[in-house]
Amino acid sequence: MQLKYLFIPKNHNLRHCSDAYNLALESRNSGSHVESIQIERHRAFFRFFKKIINLQTEDTGEIFLFAPQGEYLFFSLILKISSYFLAKKITIYYLMHEPRYEQGRTSSIKAKLLYMYHLLMGRVADLILLPSNEALLKAQTFIAPSKLHRVNLAFRSISDQILQSNLTQLKSTWESKTFSLLGTAAPDKNPQGFVLLASIVNQQYPGKAQFIRAGRDRDVNVDYDKEIVRFPGYMPDRAKNYLFGLTHFIVVPYLFSTQSGVVAEALSHGKLIIVNDIPAFAHLKGLDFVFAIDFNDEDAIVKCLKDLFNLDWTEYQKRYWNAVNYFRDNFSEIYLAKVMDDIMSNDKIT
Repeated sequence: MQLKYLFIPKNHNLRHCSDAYNLALESRNSGSHVESIQIERHRAFFRFFKKIINLQTEDTGEIFLFAPQGEYLFFSLILKISSYFLAKKITIYYLMHEPRYEQGRTSSIKAKLLYMYHLLMGRVADLILLPSNEALLKAQTFIAPSKLHRVNLAFRSISDQILQSNLTQLKSTWESKTFSLLGTAAPDKNPQGFVLLASIVNQQYPGKAQFIRAGRDRDVNVDYDKEIVRFPGYMPDRAKNYLFGLTHFIVVPYLFSTQSGVVAEALSHGKLIIVNDIPAFAHLKGLDFVFAIDFNDEDAIVKCLKDLFNLDWTEYQKRYWNAVNYFRDNFSEIYLAKVMDDIMSNDKIT
């Protein structure tokens, strides 16, 4: 029996990871048992540890971790030592979102702590999953390449029925297009770029657009224009899905990034995306539903907006479904199941 345990992250913004892996692993026709575990107290760790100790000789245990949490590192170390002496077949997977921060993205203390955590986890975990080429290159500087695997961030697919319903709603508001900045904003995510874009739209196309800013601003003070509708604080999934449904264009003006969950999730909803032209988004350039611009260049923003406002509804609708299909090929639970099947097969874990 293959026993797979997925640890649900405390960070709600990362719970799409455990959700997507749960769907992907359960879809594999391999006679395995998949269980999601949420650790709130140390007592839960001991209960789980007892399960591992009681594994039968012919059983294998696979553990999936999706976030940098201190207790995970301690627990993984104890688990690996115990499994060695008790001859238990345990494999630990760790999804490493940001191997190390570039200078200026966060405080030097936080950057060092994250690096030390990942340095140690790179020794303890058996396989490290990296969600972008940028992350892979960073991880290769301090983790054995044989442990590293490239796996895109994954989200649950949206049904065609919901997507079509949202498209009907978007058509009814096409003459007043909605631009949104969703998710937590920090200095490296450049929320000022969204404010600049909104200002230029209001100057160039007065009365033809609406703007939504939803999510928490962290360590950054932004003077949002009064015409930008704000929903501050954490967004539950229901609220986020609702706002995605109202939005024609998602704005991702990040100055630095290794990858973006917002991009992948937006594509699941068929959104057309405006991204900053940085290396992390280079693979998206050339796609007809992605507009890569320099947010420090007002002329580039003006040119991009001209292209957007010249789109007719038929062309927008075509690109909407192109975005959905791209998501399903590259970020869905179906994609993830295929990739994990290949990784597990190559590593002889199944």
